[in-house]
Amino acid sequence: MSLLSRAVELKPELIHYATSGRFATELGKVLDRFFADGPPADEAAAFLPVDYFALQHPLPGGDTVVDRFVAEHDDLDEADREMLLGWKDVVEGIFEVTKVEARAVTLFNLVDELTYRAFSNLGKGAFDSLEEGMFVVARLVPLRQDWLISATPAVHGPESGPELKAAAAHAAMANPALVFRNPEALARARELQVEQRRCFVSYFGTDLFVVHGSEVAERLRGYLVYQAERLGGRPPGEVPLPAHVTGAASVALIFDEADGLAYYADFAILEEIFADPRLLMKPRYREVLSGYLRGDAVSPVPLRRLAERDPDKASAVFARLLNRKGFQWERSGEALLRSHKPGYFAAPRLPSVTPLTAVIAEHVAA
Repeated sequence: MSLLSRAVELKPELIHYATSGRFATELGKVLDRFFADGPPADEAAAFLPVDYFALQHPLPGGDTVVDRFVAEHDDLDEADREMLLGWKDVVEGIFEVTKVEARAVTLFNLVDELTYRAFSNLGKGAFDSLEEGMFVVARLVPLRQDWLISATPAVHGPESGPELKAAAAHAAMANPALVFRNPEALARARELQVEQRRCFVSYFGTDLFVVHGSEVAERLRGYLVYQAERLGGRPPGEVPLPAHVTGAASVALIFDEADGLAYYADFAILEEIFADPRLLMKPRYREVLSGYLRGDAVSPVPLRRLAERDPDKASAVFARLLNRKGFQWERSGEALLRSHKPGYFAAPRLPSVTPLTAVIAEHVAA
């Protein structure tokens, strides 16, 4: 049996397993999130959350539905298991149709600028309505060196090109990880982040400085103008910032080599704690430090930076916070961060800078 034929058999079995009722609570949460603004507009939109749920949604144990499907089906051979688990590597994109064959279609992803040869699990005639120059909004999963269209794609005519290219540009800027599937784009982004960090250090004289929240937008805009003059690009307009940043008594702007540029509210409180661990007796100080440590979405960069200044003080700080006498930062600090920030450490760090792709350049020029 061919790999495609086996995929055609396994995909419906997986979807049936995902929607059989055993995951009803978790699936309901996903559907509520996807359809928070109203019912799905079409079949493609209706099936999208189910496909996402089956392949990518993290269950309470940290695994996915497809992980459990594979674990519970002893009759799957090694090739089946490899293919099913490979489907967790989903490519979401807006694709231009560049070639149509009897059973396959060649798609150029406007987001990552890579070409994919894709098959369908819908059998012969699945691509009869497609022509070169049309567009497909779809999810693809690996099929060895080729790809399989997962879920129901949304098909658009050539006249939708400008609108879809703008959407691709927005997706690329909002989620650079989509662009970084392209190794050339990833390399460009890493180089650009190095150049921007040099500009930051040249402008501020350091890669970490602390200001009042009300000053962040002005200081950041000044730096971005400086950067645009030296690296090219348009000077920035207004710099939007969340209220918890602008309203903070202190904000650190840190341009880390790996994490890129980010801002951290209440950083001065952290500095005070690392200077005098006894301050953790005060609820506000304990609250701020706990938030930095236990927030999975918060980068460990600020804690690492402060600990590097004085590891002995860092040991005293976390010994008090955790009520663990004898805690040693140099011995256990990294493990502590990993235990509280599994999402941060789950994948390699990607640049925070998005390289200029064709659709982004076209969107910015417009």
